Amino acid sequence: MSATIENTLTEYDFIAVVDASGSMATEDMSGGRSRWKAMQETAEQFVRDISKIDSDGIGLVVFSGSGVDSYDGVNVDKVTEVFKTRNPRSSTPLAEALTAALKLAGKSDKKDFIIVFTDGVPDDEAAAAKVIRDASNKQETDDALTILFVQVGNDAGAAAYLKKLDDQLTGCKFDIVDAKTMAEAEKFDTTVDLIAAAIND
Repeated sequence: MSATIENTLTEYDFIAVVDASGSMATEDMSGGRSRWKAMQETAEQFVRDISKIDSDGIGLVVFSGSGVDSYDGVNVDKVTEVFKTRNPRSSTPLAEALTAALKLAGKSDKKDFIIVFTDGVPDDEAAAAKVIRDASNKQETDDALTILFVQVGNDAGAAAYLKKLDDQLTGCKFDIVDAKTMAEAEKFDTTVDLIAAAIND
């Protein structure tokens, strides 16, 4: 990691939002793994990398129709434990998950970076858009909050939804959303590089 990237990222608090809906059990990842298993590895690596920068711990939100759980100050062991206690099931309440993530944000004077890993279209697209729009319109500066959506799996509907969220969300004071498909995300060497690109977008 370059010193420049590291200096930029030290200005942020990080929150990871993980989709635990039923479709995350789909086995379409490399090596025949399920999206959920691949997501666990990604989340652990993300926390491992970011912990070197964000010393006061990372926020974690895990969501599905069976519940939205929030954790603050997580480390890799906590992430592993959370994945052991959850299994993919039910629907995709993205608006509620984003609301929970925003409650974890703003805990310090740092800017906030929310990274959302999801594999499908949410239960209520309009509600999710409203949460993002309201957050954007409360901001005083463009970089106070960034929300990066990363697609898990290769569902065409999810890719189209995330592109729409990135390019067509109207009524926002600032453009705070960036979205990457699985293929686009995999072009980055590390999650940290992916985050740095989103911040600079």
